[in-house]
Amino acid sequence: MKMGFAWVLLLSSLLMACESDDFAQVELNSEKFLVWGEGVSVVVEEGRGEPKSMGSYSVRIYQNRDESNSRDFFITGLIFARDGFLKQAGLVDIDDDDQLDLVVVFENAGSGSYLTAHAWRFIDDKLSSIAIVEGLAAGADVNAALKTQIKVLNALEPETENTPLPVDTQAAEQ
Repeated sequence: MKMGFAWVLLLSSLLMACESDDFAQVELNSEKFLVWGEGVSVVVEEGRGEPKSMGSYSVRIYQNRDESNSRDFFITGLIFARDGFLKQAGLVDIDDDDQLDLVVVFENAGSGSYLTAHAWRFIDDKLSSIAIVEGLAAGADVNAALKTQIKVLNALEPETENTPLPVDTQAAEQ
């Protein structure tokens, strides 16, 4: 009988300790919320329940039909791997097209504290990646690195104009 009473006393003590103020909620994952134009918002969030050092992150786009609810109507979203914790997210015209782009920056949790940055475009209800740079030194200008990456990628793309192909007149006559 004494043993049963001891277990009940121990169990009730543990339950009371869990409900006391000695246990603070730990914020495992970060979320950034931004207004991306009129009636559109974006949420960038680390994967719930994942370690801060690595895991996944989501970019979710919402249409705001009601000012009181910034996540009124889900439009689109993507999930990608991340190395590090969400350091910052902001809206910048990274590709010089007069449209704001989403730039998401992660800082590695290791000793190097290197940075990874992703640039996103949202046009015609579609979210697409513009550029990714990795291994940047802490304090590096991520916007400049992304702009350089975009210029390199654009230099590799073929011309999209409809220019006529050169015609070999001698071969055409034969």
